[in-house]
Amino acid sequence: RDARVLEANTLKESDLKTYFQKYAHQEGLVFEAGVFDELLIKSNYDFSDTLTNIAFLKSYKTDGHISSNDVREAIPKSLQDNIFDLTQDVLLGRIDLARDLVRDLRLQGEDEIKLIAIMLGQFRMFLQVKILASKGKSESQIVSELSHYIGRKINPYQVKFAVRDSRNLPLAFLKEAIRILIETDYAIKRGTYDKDYLFDLALLKIAHKKP
Repeated sequence: RDARVLEANTLKESDLKTYFQKYAHQEGLVFEAGVFDELLIKSNYDFSDTLTNIAFLKSYKTDGHISSNDVREAIPKSLQDNIFDLTQDVLLGRIDLARDLVRDLRLQGEDEIKLIAIMLGQFRMFLQVKILASKGKSESQIVSELSHYIGRKINPYQVKFAVRDSRNLPLAFLKEAIRILIETDYAIKRGTYDKDYLFDLALLKIAHKKP
């Protein structure tokens, strides 16, 4: 008896966007300029997550008009979102807010090693984007070069936001922040001091180094 094997390929980002734009329209949702891209980014361009998040938005906003604030309020935050907020709090010197967020993440069972890894990824992205932008590279060229370097397709909107957020951050500061996080990761794994203390100290050091 013969059997057919069906290959399930992941949708390209452009195809995923087109599909869900049509789907959202059928569901009666109208997005303000740029907001649909925010939805896709928060959904990590994942089919299932995007479908779920559109359902959240439809339930949250009965009139169907979706703003950037609606996306932030209606869709549950991922760990990546929380670490982005944590990084912003540290960069803006909002240490009390940063500590509160770290406390919440610990209560949710998140480990400092994982938090450091995600923060390192953000600061490395800032540094790489900053270096390439200083060489006169356009955002599309930065996407292409980083995708080639990392070995996977970089989301263009990640680069767009990284360019924006790193604009006022000196290269020396970004390198220092990365050094602090790497040293903290090493110290935690060695068990030198309590990991809560070491992570909190790292955040204070980064905030203090910010010009």
